[in-house]
Amino acid sequence: MRVKEQKINLVLNNTGIGDDYPVRLMGVINISSGSFYKGSVYTPESIPEVAKMMIQNKASFLDIGGRSTAPHASPVTPGEEKERIISALERLFSSCDTMDIHISIDTQYREVAEAAFGAMQKYNKDKYFMLNDVSCLCTDPSLADWLCDIDKPVILMSARNKPGDSLGIKQTIEDLSRAIDTLSKKGFPVDKRVIIDPAIGRWIPEKHPRYDLEILARLEDFRVLLKPVLAGISRKSFIGSILNKKDPDMRYQGTLAATAIAVFNGAHIVRTHDITEETLDTVILAREIRNQRTRLLDLL
Repeated sequence: MRVKEQKINLVLNNTGIGDDYPVRLMGVINISSGSFYKGSVYTPESIPEVAKMMIQNKASFLDIGGRSTAPHASPVTPGEEKERIISALERLFSSCDTMDIHISIDTQYREVAEAAFGAMQKYNKDKYFMLNDVSCLCTDPSLADWLCDIDKPVILMSARNKPGDSLGIKQTIEDLSRAIDTLSKKGFPVDKRVIIDPAIGRWIPEKHPRYDLEILARLEDFRVLLKPVLAGISRKSFIGSILNKKDPDMRYQGTLAATAIAVFNGAHIVRTHDITEETLDTVILAREIRNQRTRLLDLL
């Protein structure tokens, strides 16, 4: 018999995330025209209908971002980002019943996060607030103290100095571990509030597709951190490089293939532009195959 690994689970409100729960889907809603995939960019007016569709198609999270982190995107001030997100949230909550769906605010700045949290309080939705910081607390270290004050969950994407600049498994785990330790030392309940993202994608020029393939193939290595893993692979550049598809519009099938591998290798959340029946089927089947492998290994 093999020694069983420690299970990784957490519950946010009534949503379970981890080994004992279904793989969750996070729908991407961009309100910045600089996004690398134009199919994910929405106007504030269109957000309620988009959100309704994603919720109907089994999204557990909606990730709302007001700036593009694509390498060649035009710069956006925190003030501009804040205005965009507040406008989106006002439209969303005034026109759509988001029920118990968690709203993830994709920002690196406390100013933006505080404003978004305040907007959610206005609509009595603050219990469903999440922060998605792609800088791993590097851009605005004051976010760590603020998170302790509000006691809300955070997604930490690996970064050393700027978003996505961790290279290789070892460095990626080190950078995530450092951010987790920072929060833990401040008294933040990291075992109940932290989700990790290994930063798949060409965030910096040095990040060759081989780094993304390594992370995807060795996703189980991140279990050492004992945190649920989010895989953000949707239409990313490594898919385009391998399939010779420069246009993100042409990367849907490749995304489904990569999603299946990510789930089989242990992803607990899939962040995607495409909350569709095909994505859900892919996730369910890959999860069941993984469960079967786990059962077989437990018999050894």
